[in-house]
Amino acid sequence: MSDYVGDNRWIPKGESDTTSERIVWSSKQVSDLILALDQGYRPKIKLPFYEGRQYLRKGNIVFEYTDEEISELARCATDIVYFAEKYAVVMTDNGIQQVKLRDYQKKMLRNFQHERFNIVLASRQMGKTVTASIFNAWYLTFNTDKNTLLLANKSDSTKEIIDKAKTVIENLPFFMKPGIIKYDVMNVRCDNGCRLIGQSTTAKSGIGFTIHNLYLDEFAHIHPSIADSFYENVYPTLSASNVSRITITSTPNGFNKFYQIYAAAEKGDNVYNAQRIDWWEHPDRDDAWYERELGNLGSIEAFNKQYGNEFVSSSNLLLDPIAIKKMRKRAKKYVHHDFDEFDYISIDVKGFLEWDSSFDIDECRNPEKFWLFSVDIAEGNGGDASVINVFELQPMNIKELEAVNNAGAMYDFFKFKQVARFRSNEHVIEDFAKVLYTLSVDIFYNENVKMIVEYNTYGTVLFQYLKTVFPQKNDFDDEMIVRFKHRHDARTLKPGIKLKSDNKAIFCQNFSKLYGDNRIDITDEETVIEASLFGTLSNGSYGAQMGHDDVIMTAITATEFFNTTDYADFVEEALDFIDLEIHNKMESILFKDNDSEGDLQYDIYDLLK
Repeated sequence: MSDYVGDNRWIPKGESDTTSERIVWSSKQVSDLILALDQGYRPKIKLPFYEGRQYLRKGNIVFEYTDEEISELARCATDIVYFAEKYAVVMTDNGIQQVKLRDYQKKMLRNFQHERFNIVLASRQMGKTVTASIFNAWYLTFNTDKNTLLLANKSDSTKEIIDKAKTVIENLPFFMKPGIIKYDVMNVRCDNGCRLIGQSTTAKSGIGFTIHNLYLDEFAHIHPSIADSFYENVYPTLSASNVSRITITSTPNGFNKFYQIYAAAEKGDNVYNAQRIDWWEHPDRDDAWYERELGNLGSIEAFNKQYGNEFVSSSNLLLDPIAIKKMRKRAKKYVHHDFDEFDYISIDVKGFLEWDSSFDIDECRNPEKFWLFSVDIAEGNGGDASVINVFELQPMNIKELEAVNNAGAMYDFFKFKQVARFRSNEHVIEDFAKVLYTLSVDIFYNENVKMIVEYNTYGTVLFQYLKTVFPQKNDFDDEMIVRFKHRHDARTLKPGIKLKSDNKAIFCQNFSKLYGDNRIDITDEETVIEASLFGTLSNGSYGAQMGHDDVIMTAITATEFFNTTDYADFVEEALDFIDLEIHNKMESILFKDNDSEGDLQYDIYDLLK
């Protein structure tokens, strides 16, 4: 242990009374001092602790770091997840404990570290506050001359985040702690020039304070008049800086500034990096937890209000929370592929035509594959969008097959998987027709392509263009367009499908059931966003609760293909190419469900009559 002098007075080893004002401290000496204090010794020197508090390092002390400590500081400064998992502690119901980061928390921290502008939509009780606190503690510790302004909808919320950040700092090893100059309830100032200030949000918050790091908590719950005014005043200042950053986190609360920023970020229309954290990402929350909470809360509406991450009333949504969970977990950002065919026709489809990243483009020309295009046409003047939604016919996998109930024929075992999506409100009808033609005839194996085209105002125009856009070499076949009854009492089928008030609701409900039965697989992030916000409107019709519904409607109309003989033809041909194990599994289920033997393919046509 360090030396001590009479009367239980303590000085560091190697020091004297005359040098006590300029002591070069080290982790070993600080540890010895704390031990001496615990044993009752009275220090003869000024303590290296802020206001005598052993858990806080006093500002501007002289400190000698070991090589290992220098290395550790460097690693923590560049890797926030390493810092959090090794050094961050949090207050729990069981006291102070080492943090155990979940995957989405690691993603949050990395985004906070590497992206200047972040916005997070998070379900309740997902550890958002803890994650924010770790980030703010890290930022305060490993920067110089930077100011953090932390704002929340309530002062208690602000204090909670600051308190948790303080808990992290107070439990760091002494060599890593920032030196404290000021340590008030809502104001922390360090000897590295960094400050952390907390306030409740007003229109004038932060005035007179240079902000380098702005953290806005529960931003959706700040009154719009305050949130809008504050944001419009502060954002231009921060965005003009090369180092300033903004982090916004919240649960949803209707259509407000938070929604505007988040919705635009999801689409890539602003500078923010968007992250959505849903209740099922918590490792302790599964379907059983959902059912239990649903029972405790009493309704889907009440559940979604607490956990659902929905900006709209969930009771009006077409899909239930479990279906939305399933869809969002599989969602991915589609990617662009270059095709010489579009260069030949001088039409740019980049940013409009995107593909599942796992889809093999070479499969487009495979004669053993079968494709469904679901098409909706708009004018192309910047209003509604024209859409081509591309699906591949696939047999269900073993797990999906085992979930099928009351199968009647082989066609019950096939699904359509989304592989590509074109959406544009900029391409005029003629150019859209060229894109559709090029996709269906030149890129895909056209003999195995069927199209469901919504027969609206521009349906006949599109049909005419498809036959004439390439007059010298036009291989478009009318048989590619699926035929439907255009009136309930019609005796003949006509090209295209008509959406009317008396059938749209039926189509939507059919889609919901078929999605639950694994008959249609939606993976495009843009389609998923639309699907999760689609439901009944105030007039009783179905549509987007907010945003657009162009793409999801093509997915809905695609499911009507299951009720056509064209679908039966697809299945009959596809059965010749599917994996033998899958085929045998299908037959075993049919034999079991029907208690019969023999070839059951004949049922396909009988059931579609």
